[in-house]
Amino acid sequence: MIGQQDSAVYLFPRTERKWAPCRSKCPVHVDVPAYLAAVAEGRFSEALEIVLERNPLPSVCGRVCLRPCEEGCRRCLLDEPVAVASIKRAAADHGVYPAVQRPEARPERIAIVGSGPAGLTAAHDLAKQGFGVTIYESKHKLGGMLRYGIPMYRLPDYALDRDIDHILSWGVDVCSGVSVGRDVSLDELRGQYDAVLLAVGLQGSRPLPIEGAGLPGVWAALPFLEASVTSTPPATGDRVVVVGGGNVAMDVARTARRLGAKHVTAVCLEGRDIMPASEHEIHEAEAEGVRVRCAFGPKAVLGKESVEGLRVVSCTSVFDAEGRFSPTFDECTLEDLPADTVIFAVGQGADARDLGVDLTPRGMIEVDRRTLATSVSGVFASGDVTVGPTKIIDAVAAGHRVAAAIVSHVTGDGEQLDALDAEGEVVGEVPEHMATKLETRRRVQMERLEFYEAVKTFAEVESGYTEYEAAREAQRCLSCTTGARLTLEKCASCLTCTRVCPNGAPVFQPGGYPYFSAEACHACGACAAECPGSAIEIEGCNEGEMKRRVGRHLEGADAHTSIAFVCGYSPELLDHIDPTTRIVTVPCLLRVSERVVFEAFETGAERVVFTRCDSETCRFPHAMELVANRVDRIRALAAEVALGDAFVVAGADGEERSA
Repeated sequence: MIGQQDSAVYLFPRTERKWAPCRSKCPVHVDVPAYLAAVAEGRFSEALEIVLERNPLPSVCGRVCLRPCEEGCRRCLLDEPVAVASIKRAAADHGVYPAVQRPEARPERIAIVGSGPAGLTAAHDLAKQGFGVTIYESKHKLGGMLRYGIPMYRLPDYALDRDIDHILSWGVDVCSGVSVGRDVSLDELRGQYDAVLLAVGLQGSRPLPIEGAGLPGVWAALPFLEASVTSTPPATGDRVVVVGGGNVAMDVARTARRLGAKHVTAVCLEGRDIMPASEHEIHEAEAEGVRVRCAFGPKAVLGKESVEGLRVVSCTSVFDAEGRFSPTFDECTLEDLPADTVIFAVGQGADARDLGVDLTPRGMIEVDRRTLATSVSGVFASGDVTVGPTKIIDAVAAGHRVAAAIVSHVTGDGEQLDALDAEGEVVGEVPEHMATKLETRRRVQMERLEFYEAVKTFAEVESGYTEYEAAREAQRCLSCTTGARLTLEKCASCLTCTRVCPNGAPVFQPGGYPYFSAEACHACGACAAECPGSAIEIEGCNEGEMKRRVGRHLEGADAHTSIAFVCGYSPELLDHIDPTTRIVTVPCLLRVSERVVFEAFETGAERVVFTRCDSETCRFPHAMELVANRVDRIRALAAEVALGDAFVVAGADGEERSA
C-alpha cells in the first residue's frame, strides 16, 4: 500500500484506498488487484512477491483453494469472475520465488507441532521476524493433509514442495518422524521453547457404528487417500461405494476410479442443492464417471467374509427446524448397492487426547478465540484442530493470527494481533452507466486432461495457464480500487480530469479539489496523463514507479541499448520488437510521461521505442487519442534536444517511425 504523505490524499473518501471485493472475501486479504495487474503485464515474479506477503502457499492455493475471492469479483455483474486462483498459480509456476534475506536472529524459540497450512504459515511469519522456529512433524515429509489428504492429480508433490522449500529457506528447522505426546511430551517442549503451537489438524476419520463396518474392504477416507499414493495402493475391486457428500468424498471417489474401479457411487444424505462439496468438485467427479446418489444414508455394510455391498436408506431431511444436523429416514425405502469396497468419508476428528490441554465436548482443542491460547500457559493452538474442518485458506488465516498472538505473548507487543482485526472499506458495485461501457469477455479456459484420460493416471488434471493465457485472463480484471490519488498543493481545480474521464469518476466537491468515485474509476490513467499540474498519480504505476522500472531494465546496459514501452494488453506487439531491446510493459502508454522517456535517455538508453496497440486490442480505446497527443509532444521535445532519431514509434503493423 502506498505510504501516506501530508501533501497527498487519495481520490477516494478515505486516507487509504478501499479494498476490492476480491481482497475482502479472501480470508488473508491478499492484494488481489495488485498481483493481477502485475501478471497482466507479464511481471510474474513481482506478482508472486505480492501474493507471498499474505499467503506463503501460492502453489497450493492456486490449485486447491475454494476461491472465495472469486465470489466477490465485480466482473460477475458483467460475465463471469476473473480466474483469480488460477492466476495465483501462474504467478508461482512462471515467477521466481524471491531470495530470502534473513532478519537478525532473536533469542526467542518457538516449537510448532504439525506442518499443515496453519503450522506452515505460522512458521513463515515467525521466521521472517527472526524467531527461531522448529517444526515437529509425525510423518517423514512436511505438509500434513496437504500432502496426505489431497490427491496428487489435484496437488502434486512438486508444487507443495516448492512452497515448503521457500518457507524453510527462512531458517525454519524440522524434526520429522517425531510424534508429540508419544516421542516427546508437551511439557518437554515447554521447557525448551518460549512458546509452543499445536497445529496438528484433524488426522482421524470418523467411523460409523453400523452393521458390517469392520469387514475387510471397508476403509475410512484419510487412510485410503494416504495408502493410494504408496507403492502398494488398495485393491478396490470393480465396484466402490463412497459414503459422504463433501470435497473429501469427491476426492476419494475420483481416486478409486484411478485405482481401477469401474463403477463408483457416492452416497450422501444431502440433496444435490445442499451438498457440502463445491459444485466444481461434484462436476469433476461426475465427469470422470462417478455416480452421485443424493438423499440416501448408510444402513449396513453387506457381506460375510468381506464386503459385498452397502444397504442404504432414504433420507427425508438432514436438519431440524433450528438448522441443527438431525437426519431422519424413511425405513420403508431401502436399496442394496453392490460393492467390493466401501469407503466412509463422513467427517474428520481430532486426536489431541495425549497433548495435555483442555478439549471441547467435540474433542477439539479449546482456545481463546482471539489469542488462540490454550488452557496451558505458553501453548497455543490453531487450524482445524480448534474449529473443525475448514478451507485451506482459512487455515492460512488462522496461522497468521496465531503467529501474531505468539509474538504478543513473547514480546508484549500486540500490534500485529490488533492489525488482524482491522479491515478496509469495500468498494461497491460497478455503476450501471459504467457497466454498459465495459466489454464482456469470457474467462480464458485452462488446458486439462480429457476425462477419459484423467482416470488412468494420477498426473495433474489441470495443466495451468501459459504465461500468455495468464496475462490475458488477468487483463479481464477491472482494476478495482487501484485508481488515482491527488496531491493537493499541485491541484489547480482546472477540471481537466473531469473532461477526459470516460466514466464520470471525478466530481469537484466543496473545497475545490476532485473526489473520485472508487466504484466508477477504472484506473485507465487518462486523468493523470492529462493533468497539467501533475497532481494525479495512478496507484502502483505512477511516474516514480515507472522511473524505477526503467532504471532496473537499464542497469548494466551498454552504450547501444534500446528500451521499448509496450502495452501489456497487446502481447503480440512484442513480435515487432528487436530481441535485444529492453522491454517495459505497461497497462497503457498513458502511464509513460515525457519525464519518464527523457529519464530513460539520461539513464543510458540510446533509443526509446513506443509500441502502440490498435483499437481491437486496446483496453482503454478512449485513451488512443491521448496517447497520440503525448507522442506528438515527445517528438517535438526530442527534436529540440537533437534526439529526433532516438525516439521511435512502432505502430500496430510493426512499422517504425522516428520523430
